[in-house]
Amino acid sequence: MKKSCGNICSYKEKYLSAFLIGFFTLLVTTLPMMLTERGYFIYFGDFNAQQIPFYSLANDTVRSGSFGWNWFTDLGSDFMTSYSFYLFGSPFFWLSTLLPRGLVLYSLPFLLAIKHGMASLTAYVYIRRFVRGKNAALTGALLYAFSGFQVYNIFFNHFQDVTAFFPLMLIAMEENINCRRKGVFALSVALMACINYYFFAGQAVFLVLYYLFRMRCADFHTSWKKFFLLILEAIIGTLMAAFIILPSAMALMGNYRISEHAYGADMVAYNDKTLIPRIIQSFFMPSDPPAYPNLLKSDFEKWASIGGYLPLFSMVGVLTFLRMHKKHWAARLLACCGIFAVIPVLNSLFQAANSYYYARWFYMPILIMAMMTAHTLDDENCDCKFGLRFCAVMLAALAVIGVFPAKPEDGKKARLFSMPDDPLYFWLTICVAVVFLICTFFVLRRKKKGTLSTRFMVFATAAASVICILTTSLYGANTIGDARKYISSAIEGGDGVCEQVTSDNFFRIDISEDCDNYPMIWGLPTMRAFQSVVCTSIMDFYSFIGIQRDVASRPELSNYPLRGLFSVKYYYKEKTEGCSYDELVSSSMDSSSASSASSKNSAKDDEDTSRVIIPDELPNFKYIGENEHFEIYENELFIPMGFGYDKYVKKSDAENKSKLQRQNVMLKALVLSDEQAEKYSDILTEYDMGNASTLSRNTYSVFCNEKRKCCSKSFTFDSHGFTSVIDLAKPQLVFFSVPYSEGWTATVNGAPADVERVDEGFMAVRADSGENIIVFSYETPYLRIGIIISLCAAAVLAVYVLLPGRKRKGDIIDIKHYYDYTSCEKIKAAQDYCDSLFKKERK
Repeated sequence: MKKSCGNICSYKEKYLSAFLIGFFTLLVTTLPMMLTERGYFIYFGDFNAQQIPFYSLANDTVRSGSFGWNWFTDLGSDFMTSYSFYLFGSPFFWLSTLLPRGLVLYSLPFLLAIKHGMASLTAYVYIRRFVRGKNAALTGALLYAFSGFQVYNIFFNHFQDVTAFFPLMLIAMEENINCRRKGVFALSVALMACINYYFFAGQAVFLVLYYLFRMRCADFHTSWKKFFLLILEAIIGTLMAAFIILPSAMALMGNYRISEHAYGADMVAYNDKTLIPRIIQSFFMPSDPPAYPNLLKSDFEKWASIGGYLPLFSMVGVLTFLRMHKKHWAARLLACCGIFAVIPVLNSLFQAANSYYYARWFYMPILIMAMMTAHTLDDENCDCKFGLRFCAVMLAALAVIGVFPAKPEDGKKARLFSMPDDPLYFWLTICVAVVFLICTFFVLRRKKKGTLSTRFMVFATAAASVICILTTSLYGANTIGDARKYISSAIEGGDGVCEQVTSDNFFRIDISEDCDNYPMIWGLPTMRAFQSVVCTSIMDFYSFIGIQRDVASRPELSNYPLRGLFSVKYYYKEKTEGCSYDELVSSSMDSSSASSASSKNSAKDDEDTSRVIIPDELPNFKYIGENEHFEIYENELFIPMGFGYDKYVKKSDAENKSKLQRQNVMLKALVLSDEQAEKYSDILTEYDMGNASTLSRNTYSVFCNEKRKCCSKSFTFDSHGFTSVIDLAKPQLVFFSVPYSEGWTATVNGAPADVERVDEGFMAVRADSGENIIVFSYETPYLRIGIIISLCAAAVLAVYVLLPGRKRKGDIIDIKHYYDYTSCEKIKAAQDYCDSLFKKERK
């Protein structure tokens, strides 16, 4: 077996080709939807519900310079810490801010294509270190860029930001150890930490494993000195990202989703018996769309990013490599990752030991798998029969499972071929996988005969990638009609709103559940939001009153007191055929009792509010008109932001009452701690919570009218805070339904005031009788110290890089490539020279 090491730079690399092929391969797959959707790329699920509104909101925020408090994210949240998980640290997002505002949402498919182009480029650079053939390395790069993981996560657009740059971390480690290139690893660490802190936690674990398996390799010239310098760079790089990581980490501390951990049997075995089979399936077949596990149906892990299929070649190259190179570092690393994947406590290490199952780290071993496949394709001595047979057996087994009958419903007979949730899609993906396996067989046969064009192999892989994306995306995507409706109602719906919010005209709206984030695009504050990372005070508040708040804020219509508390002025109800306000009222008059009962049930179920008469569910809301997609209702007892309280209930007493009683009392009295109650006993009196056991509509109206008499006469706001002018007949605590954060400070009539955390999540300050000017100022907590740390770390890195290193005698020369096999892809001049030498020897 031939080995070669050194800097191979005598012929042109395919960097530009890697980017362009990756770019156009993705772009081609989005064109059908763009052409039928007026230039937009409308997908489904989270892409439409989060990615599009987030890009719109964040662009408006950045262009206006509003980097502090964001009033349009749920009830209000810090902009940077709320969106650092999604887009704040993404170079691709900042690229979108350079475009004219009107082109931003049109640019999303092009940005997605750039991400895949970058993933292909960076993967190519990494794979070329271990694969001699340029076209084989390019094939491997495409396998990484368009793996099942990538196809699945088009749904989660921001995941592609991470996969685009991740190979740089491995390249930088190799450069640091083998080429003594100082600083590049620190820069790669800083970049990835800025892009997404959640994925960065998993990358740290993978890098440790990568180093451990590489450290004993002949082509990895490490030492204790290099190891400690590598650790130093990792620390410096992390500290350079402190301006994002520190505020974001501190903002997450109260989020219950990061504090859930597995214990006992849950640490060693998954509760979902379909999970491991689904993971195995995902590497041998094109991935199922998010939320739709098909063959092995499950109500769990629907959004876990389970995908790993390599277009065209499946696991053939990987299995062949594993069999031929059992002791290779890549084989051992992949085996280790396999163990981590099937043991819950080990899997959780890639997501900060959280108990929620996610496979969102699979892209890292997939890069190694892509390198293995490229290595196999380029190795002229490898025999792929085992890999082909194994994949064929797996597909046959999956096909047999697809024939099985699913458990029948009561009274029905079991039917063959009913195991998949959608048989047509299942058999389509089986056919695609079988056809690709047959194509792989012919590719490998031509390779064995020496007649394979490696350039053809690249374009065959790109074509297979297109087919894989279309197979998954067209199945999951919205219909053309639904996509156009989304464009008209969400993207262009802002033209039909009843009233716009301005800096001196603040109010919130409520909206139908399936339209949670439309107001982000329209520029309206709302009490609903589908956003996982919001101010933790919001989650504390909802938990206190018994409303679930995990990834979204969605209070039911039956929680009508919250509309008064949150200064909600309008309700936008999505129009449904046959369920207009006039039709429902007419129907109600014709059959009063039946319709009323139906309406009540619909509202309580929170599944279908289309048949609900809104004024029957939301007291004091009056139908005032409609636009093309929404009926609009106005709150006649709208309470402007900022109103006074002269009564309180102790939190300790409230905790002994039902969660419904806690909610009902909040328009009458503030919920205070025992210390706060004592502190403000001179201006507040205790309220008997027994009066709040039930809250009639009349009583609710009385509460609203009371607050309207002692509310702000002026309220102005921006990202740096807000100012309220309020007249009070007596000293009171003035309440603002703005989530509490350490970043808030306040003055009342120019004097500093204590900001009190009340109602388990909101803010209040003391104000005296007469006119009060209340000014709240906001600064992102820990941002200043984070910036200082980042600047200091950058200075340390500069000094470290500029310090001259000492080259010792006997140091190994820099090694950029290492090839331990004979490549199928020959350099023509070298091959001609070898042939001439061979002829001379024979003479």
